[in-house]
Amino acid sequence: MVAVHYIDGETGGVVGRAFAEALPEEGARISLDGGGEYLVLNYWELRPESCDVYVRRVDSGEAAA
Repeated sequence: MVAVHYIDGETGGVVGRAFAEALPEEGARISLDGGGEYLVLNYWELRPESCDVYVRRVDSGEAAA
């Protein structure tokens, strides 16, 4: 399991934390608990057991497209 910190790519604020079996791919859409839908911009593996994933919130109009 990898400890994942989801970070807003624009503000640098942490928008979520989770444990995952594998890292999400760049360009993938993910849903964070209570936080809505996000697009994965990139990630930085800090150590084999943790990483920072930079995301951008997907607004409702963009999600429907």
